[in-house]
Amino acid sequence: MIFYLLLPVFSLLLLTIQTTLFDILFFGKAGLEISLILVVYAGFHLSLARGGILSFILGFFLDCITGVMPGFFVLNYMLIFSISKAVSFKVYGGGMIFTASFTFICALFGKLLIVLMYEVLYGVNVFYDILNISFFQAVITGVSAPAFFILFHRFEVLLNVWEARSPDRL
Repeated sequence: MIFYLLLPVFSLLLLTIQTTLFDILFFGKAGLEISLILVVYAGFHLSLARGGILSFILGFFLDCITGVMPGFFVLNYMLIFSISKAVSFKVYGGGMIFTASFTFICALFGKLLIVLMYEVLYGVNVFYDILNISFFQAVITGVSAPAFFILFHRFEVLLNVWEARSPDRL
């Protein structure tokens, strides 16, 4: 229960840090997509309900912050969560190389969806403009994914211990 109460607060905090701090560090060129790493982690390690709600809330808040197109990041993150969940049934996602490469592929998939959105909705071809930046951002996201998976696992264990110690009262 505490997971669902803290989820919006921590999601908004994570997205605020992601959009402001990393924009400042990388001068707006490319940044680290911690929210995407968290969605992939949710697909591999959380239940369907918890991971789905987490992905939906992250996508919703990112839609509210960026204002690209309503529902775009919700769709994007739910697709990536669904793919990650389907892969987690077939493959053990604990290896560092697999985690990095799968997150890299998911980041490229997300960027491809952005390029397709601009092409379909606005009629603007941004493929060549966004190619170098997106590839660099996907590499950064993929390389840092194993470290964030360890951090998310420790946070999940801490949250589960906290849930286990709290009394079940109404």
